[in-house]
This record gives sequence, C-alpha cells and structure tokens, in this order.
Amino acid sequence: MRAQSELEIRILDMIEPVAASLGLDVVRVRVMGSQTPTLQIMAERPDGTMTVAACAKLSRALNPILEVEDPIAGEYSLEV
Repeated sequence: MRAQSELEIRILDMIEPVAASLGLDVVRVRVMGSQTPTLQIMAERPDGTMTVAACAKLSRALNPILEVEDPIAGEYSLEV
C-alpha cells in the first residue's frame, strides 16, 4: 500500500501529478513521528531506478505545492 492514513492518501493525491510530470512513480508516502513529523516520499522511475539528481529535482518540484497546500500542521521534515 502506497499510503495508509487519510493524510497520506491526501498527500499522495497532491504530489502524484508532479512526480508523473517528471517521469517518476510515487512508491510510498509516510508521515512518521509526532513532535516534529517526517514526511517521507519514496519514488522511482518506471524501470525501478532512481538517481540522486532525480530525487533532488522531485524534492524541489514538490516544495511549492507542499507550501501552498500545507498538508501537515506546524513544522515537519521532508525526506524524499
């Protein structure tokens, strides 16, 4: 399952089009922790590979949508 909670499903729905536009598939979305949660997003190319450059590009592309939508109240860490 790529997302488990309602929050994770909502985040998946908002980030999946961005990842797809970069030729990537979102593999998993997890929100972990309570005091300062970590939003973990795992993605890969259709052939199952991933590069550091593609990961950085996805992170930069997701930042604006996460800033606007603000899916997690308060501070959190983004891990792509």
